[in-house]
This record gives sequence, C-alpha cells and structure tokens, in this order.
Amino acid sequence: MRNQTAPLIRSIGSMDSQRLQAPMNRTNRQLSFTAAKLFATSLALFASAEASSAGSSVPITKNDKQIIDMKEDSVEQATVSTFNSTISLNATISPSLASTANPSASPSSTPSAEPSSPPSSSPTLSSAPSSAPVAYSRPPRVDIRYVPWIDLPADIATTATLLNYTYETWADYGENPIENLNWDRLSRTEKQLAGILGYERQSWNCWQNHYQSLRWIDLDNEGIQSKQWWEALGWDISSWNRYDDPPLSNDKYWYFLSEEERFAAAQLCYFKRTWDEADVYVDGFPMNKPTYRYTNWFDLDESVRSIASDGLKYDSFLWNVVGVHDLEARDWKHLTPVEQKAAKLLDFSQVSYDCWINHYSGYSWEELQFYGIDFFYAILGWNDQSWAGLEETPKKKSWKQLNEEERMAAIELCYSFETWEGYDMTVNHGPFPFAKPKIRYVQWSVLPEEMQIIANGSLGYTEEKWNNLGSAKIETLGWDDLTDEQQSDAIALGFYKKTWDCFHSHYRPYDWDDLNTSQQDIFRQLGWSEASWFNNETPSSYERRWDRLPDTEQSVANAICYFEDNWDRNNLEEAVQIADTTGSSPMNPTPTQGLDPSVLNNGRRNSANTFQNFFAACCIALSAVVWMIFM
Repeated sequence: MRNQTAPLIRSIGSMDSQRLQAPMNRTNRQLSFTAAKLFATSLALFASAEASSAGSSVPITKNDKQIIDMKEDSVEQATVSTFNSTISLNATISPSLASTANPSASPSSTPSAEPSSPPSSSPTLSSAPSSAPVAYSRPPRVDIRYVPWIDLPADIATTATLLNYTYETWADYGENPIENLNWDRLSRTEKQLAGILGYERQSWNCWQNHYQSLRWIDLDNEGIQSKQWWEALGWDISSWNRYDDPPLSNDKYWYFLSEEERFAAAQLCYFKRTWDEADVYVDGFPMNKPTYRYTNWFDLDESVRSIASDGLKYDSFLWNVVGVHDLEARDWKHLTPVEQKAAKLLDFSQVSYDCWINHYSGYSWEELQFYGIDFFYAILGWNDQSWAGLEETPKKKSWKQLNEEERMAAIELCYSFETWEGYDMTVNHGPFPFAKPKIRYVQWSVLPEEMQIIANGSLGYTEEKWNNLGSAKIETLGWDDLTDEQQSDAIALGFYKKTWDCFHSHYRPYDWDDLNTSQQDIFRQLGWSEASWFNNETPSSYERRWDRLPDTEQSVANAICYFEDNWDRNNLEEAVQIADTTGSSPMNPTPTQGLDPSVLNNGRRNSANTFQNFFAACCIALSAVVWMIFM
C-alpha cells in the first residue's frame, strides 16, 4: 500500500477510497529517435496551423490539460503500436539541416573550404547512441515541506496557503491536488510560490509529484531518468497508462517492500511517511519484532544458540545484555557474509537488523537522509555535525524524560523502553538492581589465565588490586570515563555501563543532576546532600562496617550495588575462606552471582538457627523421657 503511485484512483482504505488524483500521461520509450522527430514535427505544424486559424491564443486551464492528457494517452499507445509495425529498422540518411547558401554574382577564384570527401555507398550504422544517457541524480530534499504546520514561519505558511495548502493537507502528503501536477503544469504564479518554498523543476517533480504525472516516454528524458526506478517497482507502459493492473509493490507498506523496491522508491523521493500516507505500526513498532533476539539466552533452543554463537559470536552475556556486543554497532552492510547468513537464519532481514539491532547508528548522515530516517534523529537532537563527531552529541535522556514526539521518534528507530534504557535479560535473584558480575568476585588465583591477561591489560589490575576490592583506581571511574579499549576489556569481564557504574563506581563520578530522582533519594538516606556530593564530603555512614549498618541502610546500599565485601573492602581470598564454610563455591556461588553478602550473612544466621533448633529438640526429647518415667 502506497501513497501517490497509483495513476488514477487508489483504494488504500475506506477513508481514502474516493481520493482522485490527476490523470497520469505516460508513454513508451520504444519509439526511434527519427520517428519521434517526424511525429513531433507534424504535431508542431498542425498546432501552428490551428493557432493561425484561431487568430488568438486561449490560455489552457488545468482541466483542459487533463483532457489533453487523456487524449495523449490514447494517441501515445496507438502511435507505439503503429510505429513499431511500420518503421524500418534500417538506418536512413537524415536530410541536411543547414540552409543552402545564396549563390554569388560571380564565382570565386578559390574554393571557400576544402572539398568534402565522397559520400559512402551505404550509411554508417552506429552500434550505440551518440551520447550516453545522463545518470540519475535525486534532487536535494526541500525540508521546509516536512516542518509541522504550526511551526512554519508566518510568511511560509502564507505562501503555502496560496498554494491551497491547509493544516490538514500540509500534514497529509498527497492530499493537495497541486501535488498531482508536475512543474510544467503549474501556472506562472504557482511556480513563483513554489520557488519561495525552495522548489524548482527537479525538486518539485521528484519530492512533490514523484514524476507521476509525466508520460512514460518522458521518464527517460535527459535530466529525469526516473523510469529505471519505476521499472524496479514493477511498472511498465501498460500499467502506467492503466491498461494493466498496478504492480504488487503498489499495495505494500514501506517496510514490506523488498530492499530493491525500497531503494527505488527512495530514489523517487519517497520515504516511509510519504509512501504509506499514514503512520503504520505493527504491535506499536514500524516493523515486526525479531523472533528470537529478545528471548533469554537460556530459553532459546540449542539450535538457535548454536547459530548465534557460531555465526555471530554471541555468548550468554553478550546476548542477554542488548547493545553490548560490538557486532551490534555495525549495520547490515558491514557484516561479513557469514554473519549475514547467520542473521538471516535468525529471521533478520537487512532492514529489520538495521532497525532493531543497530538502530541505524551505523549509517552515515547522508544514508539516513536518503531513507528519511534523519527526521527521527533530528527530533532527538542530532544533526549532521554531531553525527559526524564534529560537535558535541546531544545528551541522552531517560525514557521517562522523553516527550511524546521524542518517544515516537525513538519507536521509529525500533527502540522500546527496555532497549532505550539498556535491556538486560540476565536472571537476577539478588537484592541489587542488576545481576552481580560473577567473574569479578572470584579470587585471582583461580581466575582463568585469559581473564587474568585481560584484567592486567588496559584496566591495570594486579593480583593485589584485584583481590582487595575497591583498591584499583580504575574502579573509581565511571563507564563514560573509560577508553574504548578499557570498555572492551570490561565487557570481556562481564561488565557493561549499568553494572560498572553500580558495582564499581557506585555513581560517584556522576554529577548530582545526572542522578535520577530515585538515586538521589538513596544517597540522601545514606547521608548525602547535593552540597556534600559536590564538595565530596563523605557521610559518616560510610565509616561504619557493614554489620553495624541498620537493615534499612543495608537495603539502601544494596540499591547502589553495595554488599558486605565491597562496602568493607574485604580481601577476596579471605572472603572465599568464609564462603567455603557455607558450602558455596566461588565460581558457582548461591543463591546469586558472585559473593553475595546474603550468602555470608545467611551462613552465620543458619549456624545460630541450627544451634537453636538442636537445643529445642533436646528439650522436647528430655520432656518426653520425664513423662514416660512418671506416667
């Protein structure tokens, strides 16, 4: 289903069934150049005779133009058949266009020019045209046309009104009948008004009319060359002139077009909103949601995990934490053939991958503009300079901070609340907002060698710094303060932005205003204020050991990823010795990932409870014996 492509009346839905578009006058390019010249010459002579007999010219109205167009369609179709059957394919010698010079009164003494060579016995045939066709170049977009009516400058709104635009027709592309006219059918006044909006012939014909009111034979004219794109969409002279049904692409929504069809439509100055003529969503998104991508790794079939692992190098961590895998920073065209094949096996197409996985972040700004995606990033504060890194990037807001327009723009980029905020599907049984990164709380001596190498690299860990929690300087930095290499190494250790900022830096590198309301409340309960945060004045609560904190403060500290070991800055070797008494393994701790303080605390509580239960059992047994003796 599309907007202005149908030649006459299109039925997109019940509300659009009566929309009448200007007749489309199109013809076949199959005429030979010589025959076309002869035919055009005869028409010109006939028109000249008619004009001289009329005595005065009468201006042609738009209705007259439409009547003439309908006649031209019939003549054009008949002419194609006649010329194809009658014109000889043999080349003919064209008559000279130069006039014969008047003879002089007396012959000159010498010739005025070198004599020409004798004519050949047969005409020379060319195997190719004398000049190559002009390559198609899509004209620049006239951006003012896509500014909301209420945001238009007063003079532009007045100009648009003179072109018969209203609030409704400005928002509904293709509704204003003037958009059904090509540039040559506009009156002189309309051309002047269109020029004020920034249009000229090429941009009007493409962005407003999409070349629809041109004849088929004219689509290959120099400076147009758009027939190739209509042909890619399945059109030919018969369907263009309404003798056959429109092609299947005519009834497809934008994201249901094939890659080749959508590319062709973009070349014809369409984008999603102008093609669909409405906001089309599937379950609230611009296209179908991926079948597997947002399912927990351990809930996937083994065959699916194998494809994701072997073809796309996913593991449970990279899969469950969306956006962490460096592969997701590349768009489809930058995937290897093996990766593209694996993605297809996971039910991705090029456009669904680019939207749902990459969110078009791998596109250049020019590529975003080509498909009209730049509109959505512009709403979110981006421009060509910030996209290219030449100026500061816009500050990312939380989903809650986005206004309605910004949320709709994010949805068009295939973001949801979860993916915008950073979707982590890892099962979390602990008291923390995120699952604890298991590998970080394993003592150095049992850490796999490859992990030791990574930790010892850009992150600067040594055995001592690793085992003594909080002693490494790197852990005082926020995620955004890490270099790309450090972030990559941190990801290899099971961290990403949320878990690093929570379990390592505990949000201390953030400005107070960068904390959300809930985080500010948490820090207030631990004794912080905005002033002390700014002055780095640590509250007295941080001087107490974990077991001296009230239960309420321990719960609050859990919310910023503190537990006994990292609060007290314990040594991992000592902590593991305590954990061993509870029967838990440092590489497979229970009940949560890592050395959760609840494991240690529960171990101590369980020991006390065991003694109490044993004492109570003894008392019960003794009472039973006494009862038996005396009864």
